[in-house]
Amino acid sequence: MQTLKLGDMNLGTLKYIITNTLIGEITIVWDDSNNIIKQILLPDNNTKKSNLGNISFTGVLFESHPNNAIRDLISRIKEAVKGTDVSFDINKMDLSSLTDFQRSVLEKQFEIPYGYVTTYKILAQMINKPRSARPVANVLSANPFPILIPCHRTVLSTWEVGGYAGLRSNYYKKFLLLNEGVVIDGDVVDKQSHFTGE
Repeated sequence: MQTLKLGDMNLGTLKYIITNTLIGEITIVWDDSNNIIKQILLPDNNTKKSNLGNISFTGVLFESHPNNAIRDLISRIKEAVKGTDVSFDINKMDLSSLTDFQRSVLEKQFEIPYGYVTTYKILAQMINKPRSARPVANVLSANPFPILIPCHRTVLSTWEVGGYAGLRSNYYKKFLLLNEGVVIDGDVVDKQSHFTGE
């Protein structure tokens, strides 16, 4: 999976844990000193296992007994994968290493409501960059916080589902959308599930 350039950090407080979900192993990386989420990794597309080589930080330690805040996050992620309407706190995600453009895309994506889908083109218009559909798509394909920032809710301008998390495969994307009640006919999102920002 492609990841945004977050830089090497070794704070001594970065931890990770792997949790099993309906789509496979999801890895959470966080700063244990303040519970700020540094990265979420989706499972490998073929094995459904975690790929720790995709962690963007050095010196990250495995944690088998996370604190209550991280246990709560694990529970919320599992529920979101099941299709439950779960709220996450964007202020608990570390966006500090992102460019202004990347940040604006992810913050706007965070606002796309549960059970609805928009397009890269519409999202570009929402951030006042109407000619930036492709760069918007590139940012979402490298989203460091999938599930938490629901990039699965943005699709091609034809309303076809398209790939997910930098992969051509859209298995996870369709799984998440269908569990949210989004209507997909073949590979195209039905009009009743469109979100145009108006």
